[in-house]
Amino acid sequence: MSQFLIRIISPPKLLSSINNPLPWLSSRLFFSTLSSSSSSSTLNNSFTVSYLVGTCGLSPERAVNYSKRFSFKTREKPDTVIAFLKNMGLSKTASFRVIQSVPHLLVANPKILQAKIDFFESKGFSTSDICKIIVGSPSILTRSLKNEIAPSFDFFDSMFKSRHKLIKAAVSYSALFYDFARFIEPNIKLLREAGVPESKLVRLIECFPTQLKNSPKAFKEALKEVKEMKFDPLKLQFIMAIHVKLYVRKPTWERREGIYRKWGWTDGDIVTAFRRYPLCFLTADEKIEAVMDFLVNKLGYASSCVAKSPVVLNMSLKRRIIPRGSVFLFLQSKGLVKNPGMTAIFMIDEKTFLRRFIFCKKKEADELLKLYQAKLA
Repeated sequence: MSQFLIRIISPPKLLSSINNPLPWLSSRLFFSTLSSSSSSSTLNNSFTVSYLVGTCGLSPERAVNYSKRFSFKTREKPDTVIAFLKNMGLSKTASFRVIQSVPHLLVANPKILQAKIDFFESKGFSTSDICKIIVGSPSILTRSLKNEIAPSFDFFDSMFKSRHKLIKAAVSYSALFYDFARFIEPNIKLLREAGVPESKLVRLIECFPTQLKNSPKAFKEALKEVKEMKFDPLKLQFIMAIHVKLYVRKPTWERREGIYRKWGWTDGDIVTAFRRYPLCFLTADEKIEAVMDFLVNKLGYASSCVAKSPVVLNMSLKRRIIPRGSVFLFLQSKGLVKNPGMTAIFMIDEKTFLRRFIFCKKKEADELLKLYQAKLA
């Protein structure tokens, strides 16, 4: 037993090469870890545990746990897998992060791993793309190429008109290529049955791909709620609403409804706002309070006006709402502007705003510009 402990506390030389030295681990921690499992089993897998802790940076607890699932008597095979990851373009740090995420990758067949890399390369993925996919979702290397990765790719490839856009979507969310039959396929089927066109399905994959990994039961319930609110499946708001319904838990939804009601919104205002811009229910509670306070108490807008232009709730207070609102207040105090709607102030682009509200006021232009820039700082 004491020899085993010494072997773990003295990590293999490879550890020093990753510039991520492990913190000092006390013998008490090891005894506690070892006592939680069969001593004979642990001793039989002592080299595996030592390698996982010393070389790969796993905690002793995790190392002992994984040693019950797989083991190796020499470092030849795991070293080969680590070398494979580095040779394909991953940095040392990234390689070990991948291993820490899926330690059983250490007993994988490098030829099978290479086949997956070859597949992605054949489809137009660059080395950089592949590395990002693996780092983003290391478990993809443990999934079946024939039964999961390839069929998923072919399915999405038939939907996307541009291979480049599919690659970009996959790099952003590499988990797209597995759990297809369990989650993604039935959820997309539900959307098609609801009348969502392919172009909007592609937008969902590009913008909210994680929602496709929800259980079909939860997805169906969210779809039902959105349809009951009479969203048009032909419009982008439909998939945005599904995303929000799946993302925002019921307690959070009810709390934000309460905040909006506190500011005077009726049930009709809430429905109007959500239908026009579903993402307004993703705005943090504090942000909702701050925006409503500025628009209602500082600028004098009725809270119902915000419900009609809810996109303003997701705009930056510091970079847009306060600077533009301050210019409006100055102009209003001078009698130089009437009461424009929020769209006229906040929805227009920067160039148009400067032209309409600052540069056209010849006498006040310099003062207005200084005020605007000061608020932006």
